[in-house]
Amino acid sequence: METASATTKQHIFAFVDAPDPDNFVQLIALRRLNPDAALHVVLTGRPVRFNASRDHKLWEWDLESSQLAQEASALRAKNFLRHFGVNDVRVFDGGIAPRTLVPHWVHFAEYYKFLDVDPLHAIRHSELEAEEELAKVMLALPPGTAQVAVGGPMTGLYKLLVRCPEVANRIKEVHAMFATWGNVKLMQFDDKPRDPKQFNVYCDPQAAHAVLMGLTCPLYLMPTEVTRVPSIGFLNAQALREHLPDNSGARALYNLYALWYDAAVKPRQAKNPEELIFIHDFVAALSLNEKLRKQIYKVVPVKIRAVPHLATEASDWGKVDMLPSRINKRLERYAATSLTEQGPRIYLETLKAICA
Repeated sequence: METASATTKQHIFAFVDAPDPDNFVQLIALRRLNPDAALHVVLTGRPVRFNASRDHKLWEWDLESSQLAQEASALRAKNFLRHFGVNDVRVFDGGIAPRTLVPHWVHFAEYYKFLDVDPLHAIRHSELEAEEELAKVMLALPPGTAQVAVGGPMTGLYKLLVRCPEVANRIKEVHAMFATWGNVKLMQFDDKPRDPKQFNVYCDPQAAHAVLMGLTCPLYLMPTEVTRVPSIGFLNAQALREHLPDNSGARALYNLYALWYDAAVKPRQAKNPEELIFIHDFVAALSLNEKLRKQIYKVVPVKIRAVPHLATEASDWGKVDMLPSRINKRLERYAATSLTEQGPRIYLETLKAICA
């Protein structure tokens, strides 16, 4: 239980998904940009199936595989943070996202090799803390003081609000790598055409609707259009490594991106030379920092008209119907439209600095 003195500190709750390494970058950025804050990590796992072939469908996942992968991700996150001298972060159970767009074999045949957390079954009960413990931490805070950064689906935040609705008034603001203006298509691993939807929204549209339409605190959405910008991308993992300082943390990050590049980026690069490594979820940490948000991104107030989530709306899952609007002080919603002129330079300089 948090003490009275602890409630005077800044508290940041990072809702991240696994196993993407850009979420680890977000965690380091949140700590480095807010060194005096208490950082709490809430990890949502992907629905996966071990030993899957290329013939397995996305819905053919099993709970045991997903929970084991989530616990492995919790251990991996803690190991990664320790490379940067961060040893005091708790990792809470943010559930399993109900859907995925990433084929199971990508995670486990090529990318998710668990090189740094082997053997997998030995860590079955290793790192994740129960969701009710997270609720206790948040409920101990004064109303309107908890800052939330989201990378990935809204699953973990939605589950927390369902279990303990009282935490809603503790939240000061939410910053999320979320939504699209409709100019970027879904990441695809096959040749099937995809509509201009957004990955994180698509993986849990029910949670997206509940958070975006239900919370009354200010929300800052950083759409895919401001993360998939060539000037802030990297041709391959080696290009990313050359940009970063040489230390154990940067080398650990490179190892993860080397796996991700070979499994997910390189195959698409063969069809689209403009495909690069983009560190998507890093944007949530930049948005939470007001100075950096204004320096890097052009942000406008928006009105969110709908977030399709019902079964009858399945063809539109992944969309957030929003448009620029006047500021509504009763229900503040904002979204980035593009990078500023100096945005790419400041972004890359910040990335290098937080990895130092």
